[in-house]
Amino acid sequence: MSGDAGVIIADPRWQKLMARGGLIALALPYPDGWPHGALAPGDKALDVGDDRLSPLYCTLQGHRFLRAQLLLPIIGARTVFAFACWGSVSQESWLAWLSARADDTPFPGAFAWLANALPGFTAAEPVPCNLVSGPPGQPPRLQPQPGTALHRVQNAGIDARRLTAIYADAGEDITALLAD
Repeated sequence: MSGDAGVIIADPRWQKLMARGGLIALALPYPDGWPHGALAPGDKALDVGDDRLSPLYCTLQGHRFLRAQLLLPIIGARTVFAFACWGSVSQESWLAWLSARADDTPFPGAFAWLANALPGFTAAEPVPCNLVSGPPGQPPRLQPQPGTALHRVQNAGIDARRLTAIYADAGEDITALLAD
């Protein structure tokens, strides 16, 4: 963990951030294994042969992925941390998601595999998740299934020091969150 974690946590701007409520997100730009680079700012999609990356979905060599949020409560805060990550879904689930988008109805949910290694976490096995509809206008939510370490963390929450360590592991500067 960074030696700066204690300094950041003691910063009054940090206390204000944790008390404000809302969502802090760390975006993972594409599913692990995507070899074509990130979507350029302002672009609607990146197409390479049959592979496609958009802000909402990805297809890669016949596999289908949906952008989702994996929420982790921050202990003692009104603010919630989210990984904006990817879930791998079946063809049937993919078609259900497309149908829900076309009909402007809530996504019925599906099974998904977490498709990213999350900074600050190690998983020896792929993480099975439930993919559920998010609030209107927001991406679906990934909920790790019971029996997984990530499910236990999601239920218990993370403290501010763990959040700082996640940002450090991702190579991100958490102090950017403190900007007024």
